[in-house]
Amino acid sequence: MKYLFFFLIAFSFANLYAQNKMTSDDLFKQAREAAFEKKDRAQARSICYEILKRSPNYTDVEVFLARLYTWDDMYDSARAVFKKIFARDSSNYDAINAAIDLEYWSNNSEQALKYCNLGLEKYPRSEDFLLKKAKALADLKQYDEAFNTLEELLKINNSNADALSFAERLKEDVRINAITVSYSYERFNEIFSPWQLGYIQYSRQTPIGTTILRANYGDRFDTKGMQYEIDMYPRFADGLYAYLNFGYSNSSIFPKTRYGASLYYSLPFSFEVDAGFRLLKYSSDVWIYTGALGKYYSNFWFSFRTYITPSVQYASHSYSLIIRYYLSGADDYIALSGGTGISPEASSIDNQNYWLKSNSGGIEYQSKITNRVIINVSGDYANEERSPGSFISEFTAGISLKYLF
Repeated sequence: MKYLFFFLIAFSFANLYAQNKMTSDDLFKQAREAAFEKKDRAQARSICYEILKRSPNYTDVEVFLARLYTWDDMYDSARAVFKKIFARDSSNYDAINAAIDLEYWSNNSEQALKYCNLGLEKYPRSEDFLLKKAKALADLKQYDEAFNTLEELLKINNSNADALSFAERLKEDVRINAITVSYSYERFNEIFSPWQLGYIQYSRQTPIGTTILRANYGDRFDTKGMQYEIDMYPRFADGLYAYLNFGYSNSSIFPKTRYGASLYYSLPFSFEVDAGFRLLKYSSDVWIYTGALGKYYSNFWFSFRTYITPSVQYASHSYSLIIRYYLSGADDYIALSGGTGISPEASSIDNQNYWLKSNSGGIEYQSKITNRVIINVSGDYANEERSPGSFISEFTAGISLKYLF
């Protein structure tokens, strides 16, 4: 037993000697391994304390220690470390970046904004600081300044996927009011006379989210009719919001009533998912379930969506893919789309089994032509099966103008 005791003592001294022989850089590597691989942040902090005894002004270790405090909600301890760093060097990029995160995550966006401005004084073209400034401003409900900051960032790098994703979520908060007028013309190669669809809508940002009122006009099957809708996009938390819809029409070319609801959630790495339903009331009820996955990558946005309609025998599902390429800001892009199948969501025909199969493709261009006016033009082609083995071609051209105020 006494030999075991002496062995443990000798081992402890050997281990201590080995640690003393390790450089501060070696110990810093150990601290990172403890934090990230072993998930032991307490041990990582202990190693950082040891390093700072040897090298009191090792800034990288100080920043890492402050982040360890932040991750464990030890905010005051983290602030004490940053105070020491900035007293010595107020231009350290990593320290400013970490201090912004500390204040933003601790719901102190005013102080986070001050650190963002400090960082941008030193590094005016920093994408990190511009993006974080936009988020801090948005958290403070300064939406116009937040959106302008994102536009500044996108001028530096229009392929910043995080900035594009955040701009898309933010722009409805910036545009308090908007009026949109749209018109589309659909022409068939046989059987039907041209179809026309137009709408005018008013949208407003409210304390609970965006609300949209829309009046649709349709001229199809030599029948004219109106439909009235309301859309709402209530926001519950950062990156979590919903879509709610109600519509009414007394015309046969639209559903008598329609309901819709979806829940959207922003995931890490610029992904977004949503899932929901649509209920269209014609002579019978048509339930539609829909889900989508979106992804921002560089200055591209990809969206894959499906509609599933269990009650429709021949047109029970459809799939579509949209690829959008942003040219400059969040309002300037060109997009390609393709789809297969057909969903009653896109149909105004009372007989929902009318179309059996459909393949389609389209192109869309949108541009902000002034600070207040956005134009959108589109063209689509669809090849649809009217009856088994009999196909009809459809060409659609559309244009819309949105005025912001």
